[in-house]
Amino acid sequence: MNGLSADLRKTVSIAAAVIGAVICVVSIFVTDSRGPMAAGVVLGTAVSIINFNIMALAGEKAIDLSPEKARTKMTVNYLLRYGIYILVLIIAFKVSFINVVGTVLGFFTSILALYLTQVLNTPGNRDKLKKLLSRAK
Repeated sequence: MNGLSADLRKTVSIAAAVIGAVICVVSIFVTDSRGPMAAGVVLGTAVSIINFNIMALAGEKAIDLSPEKARTKMTVNYLLRYGIYILVLIIAFKVSFINVVGTVLGFFTSILALYLTQVLNTPGNRDKLKKLLSRAK
């Protein structure tokens, strides 16, 4: 289980970083506040990747615990992770060089990366994607 989880965490982390980079590049052309927006996206993406890894590691450890202890551990972990999100949002509101919208967009990169990697890794979807890309050529 650890090997699979480590591979998934690595894949999702890399995909989230790539999605964050794409959002930063797009924001250069779309927004007036290029620096603050990019800083917000980078901060949000970093927090998102860290929180995803914390959640995955906590889930691995909770599997070996009794149901009551696992529930308690996951509840505490949940509160810790959302506390981190709240703290980062407060910082984004207070610091003028960090765009709050960019930060929130960065928060969603790990979720989007997880969905995309799992959808693209499904065998039927892989074949459909290859056909779609071959038609585009």
